[in-house]
Amino acid sequence: MSANSNSFSRYLPSDQQAKEWGWRLVDAGRQKVPKNSIYPDKGHPQNYLFDKSGRRTLDEYQIVYIAAGHGQFESASVAQTAVETGNALILYPGEWHRYSPDTDSGWTEYWLGFQGREATRIMSAFFSPAEAVINVSQTKAILQHFDQILHWLQQPVAAKEQILASHIPLALALLRSSTQSDSIDHNSDAELVLEAKAEMLSHLTDRTDLEALAQQLGVSYSRFRFAFKKQTGHSPREYENMIKLNRSRDLLSRDQLSVSETAQALGYSSVYYFSRAFKKQFGRAPRQWRSKQVD
Repeated sequence: MSANSNSFSRYLPSDQQAKEWGWRLVDAGRQKVPKNSIYPDKGHPQNYLFDKSGRRTLDEYQIVYIAAGHGQFESASVAQTAVETGNALILYPGEWHRYSPDTDSGWTEYWLGFQGREATRIMSAFFSPAEAVINVSQTKAILQHFDQILHWLQQPVAAKEQILASHIPLALALLRSSTQSDSIDHNSDAELVLEAKAEMLSHLTDRTDLEALAQQLGVSYSRFRFAFKKQTGHSPREYENMIKLNRSRDLLSRDQLSVSETAQALGYSSVYYFSRAFKKQFGRAPRQWRSKQVD
């Protein structure tokens, strides 16, 4: 399969020299998954497919980089979490995991699988199964690196296994750099989210244009959304809806606004949508909730 096509993969046989090298590339590839398609496709060896529950356990480490799209990830060490463009998943041997793109986006993924004495040492010293989702800061570099690996997979050169194996430590170094950048950027992320919250609170009558807000704050939308969820546990839109619904209780009880007036004051597109969101959040429809407060 051509490296210029949407999908390309290679699964390599065991090589004694590669084992002695301390690093061994086991497999690598790229896959573009269209919207509303079955994932994963069937073009992989049997032991790489997911079971009926959607889980899989490998006997190798893997790095899976999401170059476009979004989806979900879960493992024995990580509760189900959202995965965004620019995230890398680190999979561990002997630990079950499952992941897939959301049907409304699909995604483009790059991956490499590896084993080896040195690989085990580095993974144990610098990475943890509990931190399996990494927001990659060096996105251009890691994409170029994956492309280099896919290029070398197709070259008929001597010592190809050692050339391929030598790419694994650099891929891990790029991920390690990203985790260190996350630590350095923690305070700036907190400030970013505080500014975003203040902006939302000052414009409760409107539905916030989140992409425009991210641009106003000087970051990409994917970076903004990732930082916001990391700091609050909620996506920006979820958080905005929560503060609007909390404010709606004041308007209904203290200011004695009607349900339709409250919905309009908080920028909801319809009374129906507001009432449905209110009931989902507080367990009662707005009128029932207000009657309960009076009682």
